[in-house]
Amino acid sequence: MRDIPTSPRIIEIRHNRHMYMLRLSILLFILFVSIIGALSFFSGDKHLTIDKVLITGTHIINQSDIESEIFQDMSGKYLYLFSRNNSFIYPHQKIYKDLILNFPRIQSLSLKRDNLKTLHIDIVERTGSSLYCGSNIPENKEDIGENCYFINNDGLIFDKAPYFSGNVFFKYYLTLKDYDINPLGKQVVDINQFHKLTGFIDEIISLGFKPISIVVEQDGTNSLYLNHGVNDTSPKIIFKSDNDLNLIYENLSISMRKKEFADEINSKYNTLLYIDLRFTDKVLYKFQ
Repeated sequence: MRDIPTSPRIIEIRHNRHMYMLRLSILLFILFVSIIGALSFFSGDKHLTIDKVLITGTHIINQSDIESEIFQDMSGKYLYLFSRNNSFIYPHQKIYKDLILNFPRIQSLSLKRDNLKTLHIDIVERTGSSLYCGSNIPENKEDIGENCYFINNDGLIFDKAPYFSGNVFFKYYLTLKDYDINPLGKQVVDINQFHKLTGFIDEIISLGFKPISIVVEQDGTNSLYLNHGVNDTSPKIIFKSDNDLNLIYENLSISMRKKEFADEINSKYNTLLYIDLRFTDKVLYKFQ
């Protein structure tokens, strides 16, 4: 096999083509680096960076805590090059997720830029109409209202509550499943069961009673405590977790429609000890 000699002209053409591609690659690399450098430089321009956070909708959450969380998420740079507080590339999703995770009182929120330098956070806080206050009512009445947590409308414990004296909020006392010191994020009871229970309590209110708390024992006995009488009694309505709540409400409702029963309950309420609804078609009650 013979080697075919390559002409000097062809060699020169190949060399020139190689040098052209090399120069083009170097030029494109320099251009790329220049563009990245320019973008990196201008990403930190003070006219394009967010330096103010406007927060609306909060009533209980400390706004300074929210601001600290946001500015922490926007601190530093992406890939050590691009400022995270740039109004065009700020970490929208990270801010959203961190606020929802770290502030359980937030029910929903929206993030938007009011301008190139202001981030507007609009927050809807959860409303707590009841409290979880441990497994049992404290023996010392001065401790009632301590160590309580807000419960949302689905029975989810979502935030630590400040001290409340008196009966500002309805209170739940029960032993939580899988309790691990911190009850935040736990369900008081199953959602469906919680809805049935709150519906039953509302029906009891419709009969003229004033429930203030409920104690759920581990054996399934429920004691729905009513507003205290002047003799400092603690009247309660007793029922079981496995009772048909519609049925036992109907039994009590029928009894309250009877004048003799209603008059006796109302006239002797200050000495009422309990109304027992644990037995089918029976309403038992006792006074002091």
